[in-house]
Amino acid sequence: MKLIYKSAKRHGLSGPRFILGDTDWHQRAQDTVVALRKNKTSLANDLAEDITVLLARTHRVETFRECHERIIGRLERLCNKAQALLLPKIVVGVTGANGGIGKETLLHAAQSVFVKKVIGLVRISGRGPAAGNVMDLTDRWQLDRLNICKAAIEIRTYEDLEDTPAVHEPVDVFIHTVGQGRKPVPLNPDTLKPIAPPPTRQELLAHNQSVLKDVVDYTHRACPGALHIFVTNPIGHRLMQVVLEKGVPPEKILGFGGELDSARFRHFIRQALEAEGHCVLDVRAQVIGEHNDNMIPLQSSDVTFDSGVTLPLERCLAEGILSAQSVQKIIKRTIGRGMEIVDSQGTSAVRAPARGLVVMLEKLLRGEVVNGLSYRPFRHGKLSFVGGPVRLKNGLALVPEPFDKHSSLTPSEKACWLKSMQASCINACHSHS
Repeated sequence: MKLIYKSAKRHGLSGPRFILGDTDWHQRAQDTVVALRKNKTSLANDLAEDITVLLARTHRVETFRECHERIIGRLERLCNKAQALLLPKIVVGVTGANGGIGKETLLHAAQSVFVKKVIGLVRISGRGPAAGNVMDLTDRWQLDRLNICKAAIEIRTYEDLEDTPAVHEPVDVFIHTVGQGRKPVPLNPDTLKPIAPPPTRQELLAHNQSVLKDVVDYTHRACPGALHIFVTNPIGHRLMQVVLEKGVPPEKILGFGGELDSARFRHFIRQALEAEGHCVLDVRAQVIGEHNDNMIPLQSSDVTFDSGVTLPLERCLAEGILSAQSVQKIIKRTIGRGMEIVDSQGTSAVRAPARGLVVMLEKLLRGEVVNGLSYRPFRHGKLSFVGGPVRLKNGLALVPEPFDKHSSLTPSEKACWLKSMQASCINACHSHS
C-alpha cells in the first residue's frame, strides 16, 4: 500500500484524494466474511476463505493498477456472490413485457442471483412477443451450457395477476416499462427533410399517463406492498402523480433516470480523457435532478488514474487535464444522449435502460445507495420528485440520502438543484389521495 501511495505522489498533482484512502471496499469485505462465517454452510465457508485470502494479498501488490484489477474487482464480485447467498430471493414483475425494454429487462432479471421468479405482464395472453421472447431466451441458455438462468419465468396478463391470490408468493418489485417511447422527427425518405414535428413532450405525457394509470391500478391492487420502479417516459413528478392517485405510497415509488444519465456521463468523461492520452482506471460520476434537459451533471464527479490519484472533474479542469470546451461538450452530450439515440435508431434506448434497471435493483437489495428519482422532503411540508442518492430501509421502503454524505455541490449546482426541487414538488397531503 505504501508503494501505491508513493506512486500517486509522483503524479505531480497537489492535494489529490486517493481511492485507497476510502476503505469502504475493505470494510464491506470484512463485514461479508463475518456474515458468511455465521451462515455455517460449506459454500459460505469457501466464499469467506476466498475473500480472506484476497484481503491478505492487498498488502503485497506493487501498483495501484494491480490492486484495482486483481484485488478490488475480484473482491467486489465475491462479496456480491456472498450477499446473493445470504439475502432472501424476491419475485419481480415486469410490465410492458412485449416491448423492447420489457423483453430485455426479463432477460436481465432472470439472470439475477437475487431473483427467484420473474413475471412478465402483458395485456393479452397467448403466443405474443413476450412468450416468444421467453422461448428464445431459454433456448439460448441451453446453447451457452451455463447455469445462468437463476429464476423461473412466467407470462401473465394483468387480469391474471389480480385474479390469482398473491398471498403465498406476492410480487416484491414491479419494474414498469409500459408506455410509448420518444419518437424522432418524421423525415421524407427521399429528401431526408422534416415533414412534420415530432410528438411533443405533453402528448407523450398524456398518452403514458393513461397507460400507467390502468397498469398501476392492477399491480397495486394485486400486491399493495410492492416497490415500484419506473422507466416510462417522460419520467417526472407529473407522470408519477397518476401513481400516487392510485394509492401507491411515495416511499414505494422510484424513477429510473439518474443511474442511466450518470452512466452516460461516466462514458463521455472516460472517452475525453483517453482521447487526451490519459490512462483511466475508474470514473465515479453522478447526475442529479430531473431526467430531462434540466439534469445536473456534478463537477465533483471523481476520476481515478492508473497512478492511484483520484481527482474531481473540476480539478481536472483547473489542472488543465481537460479543457473547458471538453467539459462543456461532455455535459452537452450527456444531456442530449437520449435524443441522440432516438434520432439514430428511431426509438428510445433499450439495452442500457434494461440492464440499468436490474443493476439498480441489485444495488438496492445489497443495501447500497443508488441514484434514482424519489420523493424528497422539501419546504413547508412538500415533497419533490427529483433524482439523487436513495437507499432501502425497513424492507422495501425508500429513504432519500442527504447529499453531504456522497458529494458536494457548487453554488451554481445548488441553485439548479433548488430550482428542480421547486419545479417538481407537491403537497405532502396530496401524496395520500
